[in-house]
Amino acid sequence: MLESIFIMIIAAGFIFFILTIELESIMYSAVSLLMWIITLAGQVYVEVPSDTYYDEPAFFGVALGMILLNVIWLIIMFMKDKEQQKAPMNRFK
Repeated sequence: MLESIFIMIIAAGFIFFILTIELESIMYSAVSLLMWIITLAGQVYVEVPSDTYYDEPAFFGVALGMILLNVIWLIIMFMKDKEQQKAPMNRFK
């Protein structure tokens, strides 16, 4: 059951990242970033009270890479918003 939660969070993070690129939305990027941070935090150490331990080391690198991609995309989106805000003012000078 714990694995299915991680798979669902990873799938949601990936789908929101694709929607971020397609729709150029900062909100989708923030949600995707949050999902990947949850995935990264879940890879550090998860212990279920019934004495089981879940660890998947491969997702640590994937989550870290997707977090970096999301942060880079957010920076690009903020820079694009600043450009669009300055562009109309330059026409009147």
